[in-house]
Amino acid sequence: MPIVISCLVIIALALVATGSVAHAQEAGSSSEPGQSKGYDEAEAISIDRMLMCPVCPAETIDQAQVEVSRQMRLIVREMLSQGSSRDEILDFFVGNYGADILAAPPKSGFNLLAWIVPAVAIVAVLVVGFLVIRSMTGRGVQPAPAASGSEEDLAPYLEAVDRDLGLDLGLLATPGGSNPTARADRAEIPPPEEGLSKDV
Repeated sequence: MPIVISCLVIIALALVATGSVAHAQEAGSSSEPGQSKGYDEAEAISIDRMLMCPVCPAETIDQAQVEVSRQMRLIVREMLSQGSSRDEILDFFVGNYGADILAAPPKSGFNLLAWIVPAVAIVAVLVVGFLVIRSMTGRGVQPAPAASGSEEDLAPYLEAVDRDLGLDLGLLATPGGSNPTARADRAEIPPPEEGLSKDV
């Protein structure tokens, strides 16, 4: 039993030691060396996310690990500690690197289309989809036409079918005329002709 307790104590001490080292590393990495905290780190991080790394494709300076991005992060923090606003910092980088340094295009001039076109396209697709669905449901289901003919109206068609099948029409005739219900009373159907298989 004492061995189990001593093992648990050693494991607990190891966890505490690694936790404090990890915490110390996080605290040291959040501020760049030689910087006083005269600024809001959350503001600095949000500005970092607005600036693209000039050498890394599709990475902002908060993601990139190259030297130029590290230097740009230092400049952002230095300018914030000197009292510069977000717009002044962004203008500084646009002046040095051009408008392509911004992660999002500015909302002015031709770049305004990058903000307007997606919204207009989404609205247009929704309107067209609504109109298509409305037109599809607006048609409704048209009822099938009611059976307009009686059995007497069907008699010529039934006789034509019997004639095509080679059935004896004399069996269907009654003194009152043709009787479609007498079709069930007909005599045997003649046997198939010679040469035809009975399986068909």
